[in-house]
Amino acid sequence: MKKIYKITGMLMMCAALSAPIMTSCSDDNYDTQQYKGGVNLNVWGPRPVARGGELRFLGSGMDRITSITLPGAGDVTDISVVSNEEIRIIVPQNAEPGKVVLHHANGDIESLTELSFTEPISLDEISPMTVKPGQQITLSGDYLNLIEEVIFTDEVAVGIKDFITHTRQEISLVVPAEAQTGKITISDGGEPIPNHIHSEEDVTIVLPSVERVADLTKIKPGETVTITVKDIDLVTAVEMPSGEQVEFNVNEDKLSFVLPADVTDGTICMLPASGVKVAIATIGVALPEEVVADPASAIWGGDVIKFKGINMELVTGVSFPNVEEIVVPDNVTPTEISVTVPAGTQSGNAVLRTASGGAVDVEISTLKPEAVAYTPAPAALASSLKVTGRNLQNVTAITFGGAATVEVTGATATEFTVNIPATLTAGSNTVTLTLSNGETIDTDAIELTAPECAYATELPAEDAEINAGETFSIMIANADKLTGVKVNGNDVQYILNGNRLIIQVPESAGKNSTFTLLSSNGEISYNIAFIPATHVENVIFSEVRDLGSWAGEDAGGAFRLYKSSFEGVPAGAKLVFHISPYDYTQIQVNDANWGQMAMLEPAQTATTAEFELSAEVLNRILTTDDGWSETAMVIQGQGTVVSKVHIEWENSLETVFWTGNADLTGWGGMQDFAWNDDAIANIFSTWKPGQILRAYYTTTGGSQPCIKFGRGEDWAMLPGSAQEYYDCPASQTNVEFILTADDINQLVNNHGLLIQGNDIILTKLTIE
Repeated sequence: MKKIYKITGMLMMCAALSAPIMTSCSDDNYDTQQYKGGVNLNVWGPRPVARGGELRFLGSGMDRITSITLPGAGDVTDISVVSNEEIRIIVPQNAEPGKVVLHHANGDIESLTELSFTEPISLDEISPMTVKPGQQITLSGDYLNLIEEVIFTDEVAVGIKDFITHTRQEISLVVPAEAQTGKITISDGGEPIPNHIHSEEDVTIVLPSVERVADLTKIKPGETVTITVKDIDLVTAVEMPSGEQVEFNVNEDKLSFVLPADVTDGTICMLPASGVKVAIATIGVALPEEVVADPASAIWGGDVIKFKGINMELVTGVSFPNVEEIVVPDNVTPTEISVTVPAGTQSGNAVLRTASGGAVDVEISTLKPEAVAYTPAPAALASSLKVTGRNLQNVTAITFGGAATVEVTGATATEFTVNIPATLTAGSNTVTLTLSNGETIDTDAIELTAPECAYATELPAEDAEINAGETFSIMIANADKLTGVKVNGNDVQYILNGNRLIIQVPESAGKNSTFTLLSSNGEISYNIAFIPATHVENVIFSEVRDLGSWAGEDAGGAFRLYKSSFEGVPAGAKLVFHISPYDYTQIQVNDANWGQMAMLEPAQTATTAEFELSAEVLNRILTTDDGWSETAMVIQGQGTVVSKVHIEWENSLETVFWTGNADLTGWGGMQDFAWNDDAIANIFSTWKPGQILRAYYTTTGGSQPCIKFGRGEDWAMLPGSAQEYYDCPASQTNVEFILTADDINQLVNNHGLLIQGNDIILTKLTIE
C-alpha cells in the first residue's frame, strides 16, 4: 500500500485567546475579535505536525478561506470545511518550517508562530485489506508503539488494552463486529486533541451478501420468504421497507422470514452488527386491480357502493374524499367489496387501502343539483325567491354575487325558498349552492332589481362590535320612504341624516336580533348580532338624606323605598347606598313594619354600602304589608349622608332550551334533539361559533360519570370535542362545550344533537 502520514498534535493554545495569533495583511472590515464575525483565526495546530498529517485552523469565518500557503509547498487549496469555525488541510510531504498564510477574498492572514514538524510516525501496510468482523488484522509501520487506539469508520474504536500485539513496527487486533468499510485511523490518544494517522486506502469489511437480490413481485403478506446468504453468521436483523424489523430463522446458509401483514413495496434488507443495510429482496405487494365503482356517480352519504375487481380480499378500508376516518367494508369477497358511503363524502378519488399500506384510487362523484331555475326572474332585492330543480335536498346555503350567503332550511328534492339579501347590487349576480358535504355548485346567474322601499345598502361587518344600549349607523336607499325602525319587533328611536340612519339599540337586544326598516310601501328585516347589555343599574332613590343620629323621616333622616322599585329584580341583586360618612356610621335596613333585616356598618372612608337582595329578602319586602302604604323598606341610621340608592345586577346570557330528567346510566343516549327538524331549524341553526353549550347533571353514584356531545346521525362526537367523553365529577353541576363553526355545521346537517353518557342524570341544557 501507499505510505501516508497524518498526525494531529496537541494544539498550542495561546495563554490568552484575546492576543491575536495571526496578523492581517489587508486593511479590510473583517472582525479579528474571537468568534465575533468576519474572518478571524484564534488557534491552529498541531505544532509540531507530521508531513502528511492533518493541520486544523479554528476561528470565525473559516469557511471563507480560499487557500493556505505553506513554506516549501506553495498554496494548498484542498481545504476540508468542517464548519464556519473550523477548516482542515493535509500537510504536503515537501512542506518546510515557517509561517503559514491564510487567504480570503478581502485579504491575507499570516501566522505569528511557525509551522514545525514531529517524529515521522508512519502507517505503511494493513493486512489483510479485506477482512471479516471477528478476524485478525495487522497494521505495520514505524513508531506504532506511540499509538493507543485504532479507529474504524463511524468512530468504532479498539483501545490499546485490546491490541493482540503492540510494538514499534506492528499492531494486531480483532476487527470489531460494528466495523464498516473505510479508512482506518491510528491515534496516540493525546489531549486535548489526539494525533491521528489515516490509511490512504479503504479497508473492506466483509458484509453478509446474496448472489442476487430476489424479486418478490406479487407476493402476499403472510408468505414465507427464503434467501441464500453468504456469511450468514453476520446477520443480526432483517428489516422491511417500512423500517420494521421482523423475526428470522437461519438454517445453514438459508435465511427465512414471514412477510408481515403491513408489509409495503420497497427493499428488504439484512443488517450486520455495524448497521450497514444489505439488500436481499425487492417487493411489489399484490394490490387490487381493474377496480370499478358501482355506482360511480350520483352517490351520497348513506348510499351503499360496490367496488369490483381482482384481489379485492386485500382491501381493509376505504378512504372517501373529505372524510377523515377510514371506512371498513361491510362485505368482502375476492371480486368485490360493499361499503356504506360516509356523511360528508365529496367528489374525487376513493382510496382502497390494504394492510400492507397499498392504495388504489377509484374516481367517484356525488349527487349534484340539476336544472336549477328561479321564480320570479328577475327578482327584487329583499324579496322571497323560490329555487326549483332536481336533487336540491342537500342544499344548505345559497350565495349571491360571491358575497352574500343565505342559509337554506327545509329544502326538498325539487325546491326551496330564501329571502334575497337587500345589500346586494342590482343587476346580474352569480349564484352558488353549498351542499351539506361542503361541496359548492355554480348555477345560472340571476338578475336582481332594487326594492322600492327603504333598504340598507351596507350592513355592519360580521366582526363589528355593536353594544346593546348604544347606537349604530347604516347607509340606506329610498330614505324618503322610511317611516320607522323596529328592533326585535319593538319601535326604537332613530335619526335620519340624508342616507345615513342612526339607530338606538335597546338594552334588551342580544346576539340573535332582528331590526326592521318600515316604509310607506313595505318593510325589510335584517339579522344582526348585538353585544348584550349584561349589567343593569336602576336608580330608585335620589334624595339627599342626613341620617344624623337616628333622625326620623320628618327630620330629613329616615326614608322609605317602595315595592314598585323591586318588581322583577332577580335574587342576588345588590341594593347600593351612595354615602358620605362623617362619623361612626350605621345603616339599618328594615321591612315595611320596621323589622330589621340588616345593620350595615361601612367605614368612614367608604362611598357606598351594599345589601344583597336574596330570594328570602325579596319575598319578605314584597309580601310584608304595613296596612297603609306600598313600602318595601324603611332605612334609618346614623353618621352619614345618603345621596342616592340604586339596584344593580348582571343579566345572564345563558338561555335554557331543555329541562327534564334524562337517565344516562349505562351509556344511554338522550335523543330528544336528534332527527328533530324543529330543533335544527329553530335552535341549532341560530347558534354561533364561540357560544357555550352547557349540560347540567346530577350523578347517580356510579364509578364512571361522564358525558359525550355527539351528532344525531351516527352518534359520532362533535369535531370540536377535546375528548370523546368528558368527566362529570359529583363536585360539579355542569359540563361546558365551546361550539365551533364545524360543530354547528354537523348539528344542522347531520340530524341534530345527541347526548350520551354514563352514571349521570341530565337535568338541563343551556346555550350562552
